[in-house]
Amino acid sequence: MGLYEQISAQRYRHVPVVLLTPGGRRLCTLDYGNLLSSAGSADVELTKGALSEILYRATADQVSYVFGDSIAAVTQAGRCVDVAFDRGAPRTFDVVIGADGIHSAVRRLTFGAEQSFIRHLGPYAAVWDVPTDMFAPGTGFLYSHAGRTAVVERPADGGAARAFLTFVHRAPGTVNLRDADQILAALREAFAEDNWRTHDIIETLPDADDVYFDSVSQVRMDCWSAGRVALVGDAGYAPAFLSGQGTSIAIAGAYVLAGELARHRQPEQAFAAYEHRLRGYVEKNQNLALRMSSTVLSRTIGQLLRRNVKLCAVPWLHRLGLLHLLQSELRAAAVDLALTQHDLPPVSGLPEAHRTAPGDAS
Repeated sequence: MGLYEQISAQRYRHVPVVLLTPGGRRLCTLDYGNLLSSAGSADVELTKGALSEILYRATADQVSYVFGDSIAAVTQAGRCVDVAFDRGAPRTFDVVIGADGIHSAVRRLTFGAEQSFIRHLGPYAAVWDVPTDMFAPGTGFLYSHAGRTAVVERPADGGAARAFLTFVHRAPGTVNLRDADQILAALREAFAEDNWRTHDIIETLPDADDVYFDSVSQVRMDCWSAGRVALVGDAGYAPAFLSGQGTSIAIAGAYVLAGELARHRQPEQAFAAYEHRLRGYVEKNQNLALRMSSTVLSRTIGQLLRRNVKLCAVPWLHRLGLLHLLQSELRAAAVDLALTQHDLPPVSGLPEAHRTAPGDAS
């Protein structure tokens, strides 16, 4: 799509983060922004909002976007799919692609109840912006106990400080994600014994404009398509929020799916080819997410101590050229799928069976 330069320009610029002990004392400072830039990697880390805006601007003239609406029903009828919406008039499409996230409405309406496919891994994660006067520009902190972590970064340009809190819950999947009081209570309980500033951070949540809160879960499905309906990204194969691989896998999946739709005249054949090519890559990353201990969230005191030693050793490993050893298995899984521009054949005019629906019902 020719968007790499735009994406690279919007990369998230980490500030130095102070690693704290459970007692709130400084252990070391982690300058990941400097490490990433000096490593010369082509990888780019950016926020979901920045990526969404770039993709929207690049496609707005070619795609009909429908905002403020949701799919209410999906009915397959021969060579078409009838879609009913919560607010808009019903429409008919040749195919429907569910790219609507881990709590996908398309998946629920086509394949069945969410609990049949969601695998809760134990933690919850929350992200929101905190008032700017709480942290100085260019500062960051990583504070952990066994089973819970709080991370705060405030950009050097004086933008809003972003808080990221994650914790292991005794009953995964039981917190009502639409109930602000339950979310606040769960956070307060999880971080009740902390010796740092997490209490003050949590108390800013009720006044936050935009809060992300969800369980850390995987989506596992035996098949990603049914007739003329298919799933892509977290809707069909979420690897887990803390894996850091969700967006990369989703974009790779979308690229492969687009190529197969252009290559095959029948959607069912395209969906089968898409799944055949991608499933091994997806499952390798999902299985790795289950096996590897998270750098962000350590579940035991032993894991936390080892994590802290590893993080404080990062600058030294970087100087010795050994930094790649820390996550060599993760890196190998992330690049296990080879994609080129030839995977997406040029399409000058799509036949009837290749038209798609707008927005998240495309």
